[in-house]
Amino acid sequence: MTAEEMPQDVKAIKDWIVQNKPFMLDVRSAGEVASNNIPGVLNISIQELNSGSVAKAKEAANGRPLGIYCASGGRSRMAVELFNQQKYPCFNCHTVDTMKYVFRVSPEAKQAAGVV
Repeated sequence: MTAEEMPQDVKAIKDWIVQNKPFMLDVRSAGEVASNNIPGVLNISIQELNSGSVAKAKEAANGRPLGIYCASGGRSRMAVELFNQQKYPCFNCHTVDTMKYVFRVSPEAKQAAGVV
C-alpha cells in the first residue's frame, strides 16, 4: 500500500504531521517501548505525565506541537486531553503501528517529525 492508498484516518495523521512538523511523544511504558519503538521519539509514559511530567514533554518539544501515540490509542487520547487542558497544541496519532506505517510509506512525514 502506498501513501496515496492509505485509509482516510491514517492519511489525516500523515497530513497533520507533514503540515505541523510535530515533536513525537510515545506515552507507552518503558517496557513496551523497549520491545517496539521508533528511534528518535521521546517516551514519557501516561503515568509519568499524570505525575507531573507534562512540563518535561513541553520543554523537549520546544514550542512544536506534539504528535502523541501509544499501543491502542487510549493512552494517547488521555495525553491529548492533558495537553489540551493546558492549551498546548497536540494531535492524537493513535498507535505505534500506525506511526511506523506512516513513516514507512511517507518519507516526507518521517522527515517532518524528525524521526530517524
